[in-house]
Amino acid sequence: MLVEAHQDRVWRLCLLMLGDAGLAEDAAQEAFVTAFRRLPLFSPERGSFGTWLLTISRNLCCNVRRKKMPVTLAILPDQPGETGSSPSDFACRKERFEALDAALAALPAEYRAAFILAEIEELPHAEIALIEQVPVGTVKSRLHRARLALRGALGAVYTELNECPP
Repeated sequence: MLVEAHQDRVWRLCLLMLGDAGLAEDAAQEAFVTAFRRLPLFSPERGSFGTWLLTISRNLCCNVRRKKMPVTLAILPDQPGETGSSPSDFACRKERFEALDAALAALPAEYRAAFILAEIEELPHAEIALIEQVPVGTVKSRLHRARLALRGALGAVYTELNECPP
C-alpha cells in the first residue's frame, strides 16, 4: 500500500536526479527496500512518511551520482503523432526539453534537488528543508539561485525556440 501511494513521486525524483530510467528504477526500488528495513526508525513527529521516503530517495540518488559522474537528464516530451502534434512541433518541444535537461544537469546537485522538489514535485519549502536537512532560508536561496542559473542558461535557447508551440 505504501509503495503504491508513493512510487510515482519516488521514481520521478530519482529519474530527474539521475537522468537514466534504469538507474532511477534501481534507486527507487532501493529506496523502498531501505525504508522497509528502517521502518522502526521512522518517527511521525519529525515529518510525514512521504517526506522521510523522499529524503531516503534523494540521499540514494546523491550516492549514485557521486559514483557515476557525469549524468545527463533524459526526459522526453510526448511522442509524435499524438493529437495536435506535428513533426515540427514535436522537434521544437524536444529541443526545449533537451535544453532544460542540459540546464538542470549543469546545476549543482543541491540547487537541482531543491528545484525538482519545489517546481516538479510541488512540495512546500518546509518539507524540502526536512528532505534536504537544511533551514527553510537555505531552500529559498537555493531555489532562487537555481532559477537564476536556469534563466541564464535557457534565455538564448528559449528566444530561438519561442516560435514553438507550448
